[in-house]
Amino acid sequence: MGLYSKHIFPRLMEGGLKSDLHRRYRRRVLSRAKGEVLEVGFGTGLNLECYPASVRRVTGIDPAAVLERRVRARIARAPFPVERMIHDAANRLPFPDEHFDTVTSTWTLCSIERLGDALGELRRVLRPSGEFLFLEHGRNEKGWVSRLQDTLNPIQNRIACGCNINRKIDTEIEHGGFRIIELDRFAMPGVPRALGSVYLGVAGQESGTRPAVPERAPP
Repeated sequence: MGLYSKHIFPRLMEGGLKSDLHRRYRRRVLSRAKGEVLEVGFGTGLNLECYPASVRRVTGIDPAAVLERRVRARIARAPFPVERMIHDAANRLPFPDEHFDTVTSTWTLCSIERLGDALGELRRVLRPSGEFLFLEHGRNEKGWVSRLQDTLNPIQNRIACGCNINRKIDTEIEHGGFRIIELDRFAMPGVPRALGSVYLGVAGQESGTRPAVPERAPP
């Protein structure tokens, strides 16, 4: 990792993702987490304060270790055991099948290079009755916004260390073998739609009818 990706970008990213608005969305999506949790894209541990009391343990994976002092402090404050592993989610995960009650991902699926492989692994280690909780930004439904996203994506990918702003997150999750149970689409207030088109939802292993959810105003 270079100076920018190891020291500069993580500070810029954390500065944006630790706002009260982002924290509110984190708490909302993570409120359903329970039992043994696998968090994909652990980052600097911002999610730890947002998990409910129903969580017994969190195992976090991330392809790189950054801002170590902050991470250690957040892990020490967590009210449950936390294990962090440096591991690329697209490679085979070092866990047995059906090991976790909950899998969580917040602002992470945009930057996994082999997303299909990663989603297949997440589904493998999630119990049949478990839930995949996700909070992501991605492709907007309006044509002019999505075209702008396609134009800007190569730049975003470079300056944001692999982040893609034009992925259709719900479709990617379904192609990974999950079934969307709940989905909320909205634009974050105060954020350009090309960057702040949000997918907040729950996916599971069970079959069922997917809800039709158009993008709407922010909650």
